[in-house]
Amino acid sequence: MEQLKLNKKRTFFIGLAFLAILMLWRVHLVQTPLLLRSLLTSEFGPREDNYLGVIGIIMGIDNLLAILLLPLFGMWSDRTVNRLGKRMTFILIGGALSVIFFPLMAVMFLLGSFWMFVIMIGLMKISMNLWRGPAVALMPDITPKPLRPKANAIINFVGYIGAIVGSLFVMMWSFDLDTDATYQSSATIPFFLTAIAMATVIGILLWKFRENKVNAEMAEQMEAGENLSETQEKVVADRPLSKKDKLNLWIVMTAVFLAWFAFNAIDTFGSNFEQDRFGTSDWGILGAVLALSAMASFLPCIKLTKRIGRKNSVLIGLAIVTLSLVIAMFMSSTWHLVPVFMMSGLGWALVNISAFPIVVEMASLKNIGKITGIYYIATQSAQFLTSVAAGYLFGALGSSWIDYFWLYGIVFMIAAFIMTLFFKPRRVDLASIESTPEPTAEVGPTPTPTRSVANAEPRASKQSPAPQPTDEKLERAKKSIMRDIAELEKIAEEDSDEQTKLS
Repeated sequence: MEQLKLNKKRTFFIGLAFLAILMLWRVHLVQTPLLLRSLLTSEFGPREDNYLGVIGIIMGIDNLLAILLLPLFGMWSDRTVNRLGKRMTFILIGGALSVIFFPLMAVMFLLGSFWMFVIMIGLMKISMNLWRGPAVALMPDITPKPLRPKANAIINFVGYIGAIVGSLFVMMWSFDLDTDATYQSSATIPFFLTAIAMATVIGILLWKFRENKVNAEMAEQMEAGENLSETQEKVVADRPLSKKDKLNLWIVMTAVFLAWFAFNAIDTFGSNFEQDRFGTSDWGILGAVLALSAMASFLPCIKLTKRIGRKNSVLIGLAIVTLSLVIAMFMSSTWHLVPVFMMSGLGWALVNISAFPIVVEMASLKNIGKITGIYYIATQSAQFLTSVAAGYLFGALGSSWIDYFWLYGIVFMIAAFIMTLFFKPRRVDLASIESTPEPTAEVGPTPTPTRSVANAEPRASKQSPAPQPTDEKLERAKKSIMRDIAELEKIAEEDSDEQTKLS
């Protein structure tokens, strides 16, 4: 089998799409709830619940649209064939539309138009859903299954640079409801800067990455990677998953749902919590700290994940995030939360490195976009439902909602941890996947070298006998062959049954 090798430079470039996505999302999640609160108060007057429920619904629109659109666009991109590439086509069109509609949100805020602001949010979110799934599917498209956690770590590293840049934009132009109109207007600057930065990085990706060429180059390695899958049975295109793998898929998707249900509530209502609890507007600093911590953790965590396995990586990550939320309950200022968010960033990095590769492990080479869409159904439905549920729950609690803010996340993180315990992957030894290629050797005894110098070939004394395959390698090869034979037998039986019915 050809040695599997990850092209780190190429992986870095496809991570630029994720960088653009996280940069926009960081600015959107921090600034938009506050802008909405200001517009709602101006349009309809002040309310005791500060419109938290309404804000939750509007912020959750994206997640509802994603549930409907991401699988659709993922399957559509699976079937797309053109000169630009099946994923890059969607990245170009969706990215361009996002660059247009995101700053228009700021324009509508400056004009004081609540309804046009909401319409621009909807158009921006439709545009983002057009290309988010295809952008994320680029990595598993060109990366063999055993190398995907490492590739995902690199892409997350690049992506979180965008999250940090977005957080810096927010920190420089933070928003306070009590400031004058001039200062409030300056809070729209991050929207325009983000649009310019997004256009730049998407342009670099289009310049540096040739999707069709790379797919052709990676075809052989992709096939080799299929034989090293952690699924219970080999995944075959156009055939359903085995019962065990379907159960595993449902388990991991439920765990992902619960983790995002917890995390996104903290992210969505964090800026409101900080203003009501501490009277400050520095939530962007905490976002930057979490992103920096996660980014610093992605690459070092690669070796740990390779050693302990993907499942254990997710479990440890969820435990760290849960512990950080417990500690946050006792903090009395934004600055006291900084080390807590550093800790949470490490845990979230461990979860993110392995969660997505576990899901796309269930995909064949022909339906990666579809399975990516299914992954996003879990994350986006969680984010939509938690935005609505947490918004109305916190609103119903009145001014005491801040006492239950962290507890909300803790409960669902613990539930995600428990669900992950039931996931059962097939154990594959991936320790030497990227090791130095081994010389080809036949199975059997190695001929004894001649002792006669006269009869020896030139420089024979410097040659080493071909190394013998280890029992472990022979056993892995045997298991792979047996799996292929069993799959062929199933196909033959089905064909035989069809012919019998026809006759």
